[in-house]
Amino acid sequence: MNTAQSQDLSKHHWEDRLILLLTEDLENEDFTNQLQELEMGLKELEDRKVVVYQVYQHQMKVGFAEDAQWTTATNLYKKYDEKDSPFEFYLIGLDGKIKLKDYNCISLDKILDLIDSMPMRKDKIRSKS
Repeated sequence: MNTAQSQDLSKHHWEDRLILLLTEDLENEDFTNQLQELEMGLKELEDRKVVVYQVYQHQMKVGFAEDAQWTTATNLYKKYDEKDSPFEFYLIGLDGKIKLKDYNCISLDKILDLIDSMPMRKDKIRSKS
């Protein structure tokens, strides 16, 4: 995967919701706890069209696969990194706008509830009924 493609989040616009997990340290407690929290709800996240990006300094990988390759992500890290925080969580909606930003681990229930309260998700739920 080349660098330009790996950092182009616009390919997800109107297709996927994104969770970006930024960390300065792969052993950061909030980062590792957040990964565990998200892994418990893989089916629910997939149903809600959520793609998870792990961003470690100037590298990134998509999803949770142990064998997934880290690729260069300089621009992605620069765009979202807040210098005074060792961990950052972003939920980005289908429209490409940040819906939630936090510096702590967020519960899976809170994430799912927030997504389920979004207008496009409500429409999808209604159309299934």
